[in-house]
Amino acid sequence: MMVSKMTVRSRLWAIAGSLAAVFTMTPAQAQEAWKHGIVEAKGDSGFLFQAAEGGFGQKHNLNIDMVEFTGGPTALKALIAGELDSFEASPVVAFAAMHQNADIKIIGCNWPGMTYTVFAAQDVNSAADLKGKSIGVSAPGSLPALFGQLALEAAGVTDVTYANAGGSADRVRAISSGVVAAAASSSEFAVSADTLKVKPLLAGAEVTPKFVKVCIMTTGAKIAERRADMVNFLAAEMEGLTYAVNNKDAMIALARKVAHLPDDDKTAEFIYDEAIKYKAVATDLAIPMENLQWTDDQMVRLGALKQKADVSKFVDESVRQEALAAVQKK
Repeated sequence: MMVSKMTVRSRLWAIAGSLAAVFTMTPAQAQEAWKHGIVEAKGDSGFLFQAAEGGFGQKHNLNIDMVEFTGGPTALKALIAGELDSFEASPVVAFAAMHQNADIKIIGCNWPGMTYTVFAAQDVNSAADLKGKSIGVSAPGSLPALFGQLALEAAGVTDVTYANAGGSADRVRAISSGVVAAAASSSEFAVSADTLKVKPLLAGAEVTPKFVKVCIMTTGAKIAERRADMVNFLAAEMEGLTYAVNNKDAMIALARKVAHLPDDDKTAEFIYDEAIKYKAVATDLAIPMENLQWTDDQMVRLGALKQKADVSKFVDESVRQEALAAVQKK
């Protein structure tokens, strides 16, 4: 009988311990986990990581886990595989799947402004000088490839050859080494343009103002499964972006921390100034439907998509509206 008595006592202690653990659970432990995919941390991290790192996720009872990928297509595959709750990237990486009725929805656009640049060799004085030259982009149908062609068309240049010159840094280095005369890449390379022996030639926000750069995407199934958490996530994003826009020093400090930038690196400062100048960041995550349609139409015209589609079918505006109402109520 002693064994039975000790078993009861042990069970009582176990129950008491479990109850104590519940009542002493920290807010972080009680928060819902949210996995959000993003293309590797760079100088823009002070904006894009603010919800997760600035306490805004916790405010909305979420523990936001920022999962980094080398590219948007890889993040898209992770979303479809159920490994993510959401991800942000150029919508061009998802349009092809959306055209095939994949269960992917755009729920907000945090960086609709095209802060992208065509860089050129230092002896190039105008876009016209690129006639007959090679232009560095990446894979056909990608953001760099589409932007490069659209930007040069806007400048009146069509007689060029497009070459896959690798990733962003590789494309810029290809100019320095004389492999290409110009290349489409992230604007932040303007900070080290002199060192790289290149020059910014065409600013995306000026020559392709309708080209949407980054939106937040999820699946219809995920919206149905975790709608309340998704509303909280978008609310945290809105508040984080608003804080970053209004606090330049905090934005720069977080970018340096997340992207491991040296204290004297000016990339984050440049990106902040560019984003503010062109109003590239949408703190309310507004979805620019007209510009999304234009972007999709251009992909069709350039052969990246087979036929036109109504992009409103790819969008779920309702979650953003709920998040916006929640933020405005506070």
